[in-house]
Amino acid sequence: MPDTPLREKRLLVVDDNPVNVELLLDLLEDQGFENAAGLEDPREVLDHCRARRPDLILLDLRMPHLDGYAVIAQLKDAFGDQAPAVIVLTAQADDATRRRVLAQGVHDIITKPFDYGEVLQRIRNALHLEHRFATRSEQADRLQREVEARTRELERLSRTDPITGLPNRRELTRHLREWQHAGLASGALFIAIDDLRDVVQLHGHTTAERLLKALAEVMRPALPERALLGIWGGGGLLVIVRAPASEAALEALARKLLARLEREHGVEDLRLTVRARVGIGQARSVSPERLAHMAALALPPMDSGQRLRHHCSELERLQRERLQLQHALRGAAGRNELSLVYQPKLTLGSRETVGAEALLRWHHPRLGTISPGRFIPLAEATGDILDFGDWVLETALTQLGEWRARGAVTSDFSLAVNVAPRQLCRPDFAEALLGRLDRLGLPHHCLSIEVTESGLMADVDQARRQLRALADAGIGIGVDDFGTGYSSLAYLKTLPLSLIKIDRAFVMDLVDDPAARHLATTITRLAHGLGFEVIAEGIEEEAQARLLEAMGCPLGQGYLFARPLPAADFLAWYGRQAVPGHAP
Repeated sequence: MPDTPLREKRLLVVDDNPVNVELLLDLLEDQGFENAAGLEDPREVLDHCRARRPDLILLDLRMPHLDGYAVIAQLKDAFGDQAPAVIVLTAQADDATRRRVLAQGVHDIITKPFDYGEVLQRIRNALHLEHRFATRSEQADRLQREVEARTRELERLSRTDPITGLPNRRELTRHLREWQHAGLASGALFIAIDDLRDVVQLHGHTTAERLLKALAEVMRPALPERALLGIWGGGGLLVIVRAPASEAALEALARKLLARLEREHGVEDLRLTVRARVGIGQARSVSPERLAHMAALALPPMDSGQRLRHHCSELERLQRERLQLQHALRGAAGRNELSLVYQPKLTLGSRETVGAEALLRWHHPRLGTISPGRFIPLAEATGDILDFGDWVLETALTQLGEWRARGAVTSDFSLAVNVAPRQLCRPDFAEALLGRLDRLGLPHHCLSIEVTESGLMADVDQARRQLRALADAGIGIGVDDFGTGYSSLAYLKTLPLSLIKIDRAFVMDLVDDPAARHLATTITRLAHGLGFEVIAEGIEEEAQARLLEAMGCPLGQGYLFARPLPAADFLAWYGRQAVPGHAP
């Protein structure tokens, strides 16, 4: 009995002699082959194989109508490499016949008359060989299918963001290039989710990822048919829109998406809200990266109050200038490009000079003098403000030490220095500043530092620790630009402050605007109620000075008294003032 896999194999006997067919079929049946069939007409072989292809054909070579060679040729044409295995049955045993038969690719040759034991063994050998080949072929096919499926999956993953399932940068780029090659203009909306970092800090990365996925699901139904939403990188969402897409249509889409984003979103058992900004870019013949950059460049600043903005050439110019300044910032102190100017602080009643504020200036050899309003925010963003701040403190305190050593200023003259939020957040800031004063031999009361409201609120706990150490050592602490930020009075009253500065925005309209006078009066009363001194900046008119003095503000600075002056000019100005107890 053959093995079970062989017993199930399909065999076909083809011989024009019915006796030979019958004998072979009986032999096969006796040996347990259950799927054997016979044909006497070779013209029926191809149709039979098409209907139920056999695993092995026992094929007579000399037959009417079609000889064995022709049958083999038909099978190869029809099935190619998948043609059934063939054992040729022939009474011709000459070498030429054998060579011709073997050249046809048959498995074996059996000569007539048959030795039935030999026939059975050759059949088994052929079937075993065919079975191993079929098994390996099936394994190879299965492996190829698995590889193809895995390749498709890897290709899908390479084009998809793993968190949201959205198209990633590669896939968005592919679509944009296809549109570009088709000559179509494209639009892009770069969407920044401003509160995502807060969600990470409060609830963890998993919640933030689920929120991002929820936001994508919320936006997807609002997209037109010719638009695609994806992840561009760094958490930025990008919507690309195929032409036609006018500026008005892109803006309308942006507003629709913002309306969907800026509402509560359920994530697990949380109800989360986000704020978003959208930059809009549109172009025809630019690279995908350039289009996305145009949209990203158009993002409104976080503190601007704008929710969307279109790209324009002016933004490009400002960006180039910003990058140019950013590059020039590095090492400016070491290149001796920085300088300090000093603006006097006076009593509004007696006009006695009680101190000065040290203000930073930057003059670049190629870019010229650059406004502090431009370079200081940039230095704060890049971190260069730390180097600048160290330079300012060292330079200002050294200058003050020289003035005091020469007797050029009174012993109670106080110098105010602005401190950036990044400086204040350094855990060793207070210790280092006090060490610097001691090294220069300066009494602590001759220095005061001024910080902005936003600087105080950046890290209230750290600010409180640093300011408390400085205040306990006798250094004055002032809040600059008071009233323009978003600080809480509950926080302010817990800080060791000694002075509040009324911002120039309230001072400039004092004479003509009752609301400005009311705000300035309120700030003054609030400061006095908390035990703080008050000083107003930006005083340019005598009428402003009189109004401030009348409402209880004792100190002021501004162009009415003196512009910020270089050290030598300031000292000359100071010496000309009638300051009691000072000998110029």
